[in-house]
Amino acid sequence: MQLVNGSFNLPIGSTSIHYSILGDGAPLLICPVTWGVDGHRWTTLEELAEHFTLIRLDPRGTGKSGPITEKSDYGIPTLIHDIEHLRLHLGIEQWNVMGQSAGGWTALEYTLANQPHVNKLIVVCSAPTGQFHKGTFRDPSHPLFPQYERLSKEIRTLPHHERVKKFNRTIYQYDVQTVEGRKIIDSIFSQADFDPKRNQYFVMNELPRYNVIDRLHDIAVPTLIIGGKNDVHVSPLWSEEMAKKIPNAQLVMMEHSGHFPWLDEPKKFFTTVTQFLQ
Repeated sequence: MQLVNGSFNLPIGSTSIHYSILGDGAPLLICPVTWGVDGHRWTTLEELAEHFTLIRLDPRGTGKSGPITEKSDYGIPTLIHDIEHLRLHLGIEQWNVMGQSAGGWTALEYTLANQPHVNKLIVVCSAPTGQFHKGTFRDPSHPLFPQYERLSKEIRTLPHHERVKKFNRTIYQYDVQTVEGRKIIDSIFSQADFDPKRNQYFVMNELPRYNVIDRLHDIAVPTLIIGGKNDVHVSPLWSEEMAKKIPNAQLVMMEHSGHFPWLDEPKKFFTTVTQFLQ
């Protein structure tokens, strides 16, 4: 079934979600993160639309989606509900599901709740638990921990939304291995609109709630795990752990990538994803 390309709004109760469709081919859902930015920020993923129908959405309260009506709407469970509502609205029986970083959390939890409707799953530079900080820049034993501490002190007096924006704009620079990639990251986070309340909910509620480690063995759909060897945001050890626990999962470690392998090794990343899905 071919979906009409464009940008749309789907009413859900007293709010709505904004979603976009781009390309032609098997449907590929890009799961957004829930920590405060919209679901269309990684524009360089549009290369996937050359082979697939790319489906993206903004979580409630971000981008062009409608407002939050209940505090719990900030959480991944509500986002999963909205994603399933979107699938039904589009008339898709099965789609491929991909998520990076905290978007991988959404992809994993959506798949566990809706496996009959997931054709294949791709998890990129992510973790199966919100307690993933060991081996990252937040770990006191990590070489970048002093920079992390210094940055945290520098931004402490800023308003929350500015604090989150500056933190991400700066810290993600350590997660990209190429000059061009760093320029893209800087551009994205200098322009990104952050929802400070959503970010606070993520830190206070989602980080302690999210844990699917003991459920990974229940995933029965073909799964590709992509890790970044130089990822300082989420240790690549988590990619290895997920690949071990998900039955028959395929692991691809991007040797010259950080947290954004499509920026560091675009040819290898897009080829890997395309071959897996086709």
